[in-house]
Amino acid sequence: MTIRARKSFLSLFLLLAVAALSVTAGSVASGQSSPVEFIEFGMESQFPEGVRFFAEIESSVEVEDVRVIFDVGDRNVTQYNYLDIPRTNQSLIDGELFVNTNTPERYIPPGALIKFQLEVLGTNGESYLSERKEELLLDARFEWEMVIDGPVTVFYHGPVQSRAETLAEKTREGLELMSPVTGGEIDTPIAVMLYNNNAEMIEAVVPRSATISRELVTEGQAFGDENTVLVLAGRSDIGTATHEITHILVDRATNGAALVPFWLNEGLAEYGNLDQTVSYTRFLEWGVGTGRLPTFRSLNRPPGDPNLTLVGYGSGRSAVDFMVTEFGEEKMAELLGALGTGLPIQAAVQVVYDMSLDDLENQWRTSIGADLYIAPSPTPTSSVPSPTPTPNTLLPLTLEQITAAGRVTPTPEPQATPSPLAGEGEVTPLPQVDETPVVDSDQAVTGGSCSAAGRNGPAQATPILGISAVLLLGMWRSLRRRVS
Repeated sequence: MTIRARKSFLSLFLLLAVAALSVTAGSVASGQSSPVEFIEFGMESQFPEGVRFFAEIESSVEVEDVRVIFDVGDRNVTQYNYLDIPRTNQSLIDGELFVNTNTPERYIPPGALIKFQLEVLGTNGESYLSERKEELLLDARFEWEMVIDGPVTVFYHGPVQSRAETLAEKTREGLELMSPVTGGEIDTPIAVMLYNNNAEMIEAVVPRSATISRELVTEGQAFGDENTVLVLAGRSDIGTATHEITHILVDRATNGAALVPFWLNEGLAEYGNLDQTVSYTRFLEWGVGTGRLPTFRSLNRPPGDPNLTLVGYGSGRSAVDFMVTEFGEEKMAELLGALGTGLPIQAAVQVVYDMSLDDLENQWRTSIGADLYIAPSPTPTSSVPSPTPTPNTLLPLTLEQITAAGRVTPTPEPQATPSPLAGEGEVTPLPQVDETPVVDSDQAVTGGSCSAAGRNGPAQATPILGISAVLLLGMWRSLRRRVS
């Protein structure tokens, strides 16, 4: 049942998140009553600019420095920095520290849990620790309310309560659907930050150039280490949220491994998308029909060509569906577990499925009626010219080859939008061709960590690309019928 919380959202979420760890204030050196009293200390969100730590301390020993020690989410890095304190001999000390979060290197997503404590360094060589506190970093521009459904907490603002409740329910369903497929645990809470429009979203996502921010729309970003997802409210938000939380599950299943290839990472995310559309299927058909279907080996990262990137999303979703249907959910979870041990995809497939990656790919290709992949022969060392490749090698086709095969397949004109690169991060489900699509770039695919620096949502087709794919597919089919 969905629980609405309009007050004490921080304490409620933390009760679900983790039990607070505490370190008894006192002297580390002696273990006796501490000469340092932490009267007040805490954290104040000033997101998107940064985080302010503050403290009021009374000390009977001379203080040399006071530092804040803090951890962000499940990052494996503990950070610290020093409070700005007055250099006086007074026993009462007020100080503060501002940590910037508005650069790609220092970015902390809203919804991240920050655990922090103070350490007072005395001139006597001893140090004194405060208790440890935990607080959520929330976007300071808005007054947030929340909806809780199982491990999912949707934070929202404004008159969108009903949308937030639906989103929480569907996101929880997505977690339950994809947990057995990925092997990722779903007990650790996930925060979903729901933004009402693109203007709000631009300021919340990983900082990027002003030009890119103006031209692109990010519908979602996932952050595996921080267990948080940013979602743009709209007709695609359910698809965005369920796509992104799948990336978090992949990240958990692989322990953040950087070896999950693009086709598998995005294929799983789209397989877990509860609001799938047909556009990726259309691009996949276009890739098959024109001989431009990328190989698994070439899809470790997104292709540079926007058209092939969209074909890659369609290929990934189709391949994952085939693998789960043919071999079962357990095998997919085993595959991700193998990747989490550091095995590359070729070795992991061999161990789990007892076949090579090429054999697995060809089984999938057969299931969709695509040409089999034939690995190119080693390049000869002599000066004898290499034989002309056949279309089965999946090398670029010449116009003469296409014409000879009875195909007329002009390449859709590339758009000025970059291909999408957790991951980091990944813009939402590809919309229907008659919808107004958006595009964003994914960050480097790092084990589903739509995160490292964050992952945007799935790639979107621009209107011209989407319509072109459908028109070109129809032209190809019509011409093929005439030739035959």
